[in-house]
Amino acid sequence: MAIVITVEDGSNVPGANSYQSVAAVREYAEYRGVELDPDDEVVKAQIIVGMDYLEAKECEFQGWRTYEDQALSWPRTGVILNCKAYPTDAIPSQLKGALAQLVMAQEAGIDIAPNTSADDFIVSAKVGPLSVQLADPSKVGSGDLSPTMTAVDKLLAPLFGTCEAKGFSLRSVRV
Repeated sequence: MAIVITVEDGSNVPGANSYQSVAAVREYAEYRGVELDPDDEVVKAQIIVGMDYLEAKECEFQGWRTYEDQALSWPRTGVILNCKAYPTDAIPSQLKGALAQLVMAQEAGIDIAPNTSADDFIVSAKVGPLSVQLADPSKVGSGDLSPTMTAVDKLLAPLFGTCEAKGFSLRSVRV
């Protein structure tokens, strides 16, 4: 089955499933010296997985959905970027860049949303007749074996409202 990419442009496109076209993602990657798989179907699948990652972040985004029936998290109302209200009918370039970065990460072989189990935190060792299983101290407590997506996180930070506040944000509204 061929994957159809329907790009949200901010106008509440019915059935939208991406913030970028295959051509736009390819151009973004090319400008950064990354060659994506030549098969568009592979890139489309990577876009869909990247969108799953981004859409899972919806509760962290500033504001709220502009249209009650929109397919994706964006466009949004009540978003402040660079001290100005962001248009309620636009998709931020940071979001588009984050999607392209997620596709590039997948192209590099990174599982951007791995499933984990308790076994992933266990380290086994055998010395002579003794065999032990221990929790890996570098993993215990994190509860997550997901890769750190630094480029994606930095692009998304302004959309979360954490850019200047370094993790703490306080939004005020003039009345």
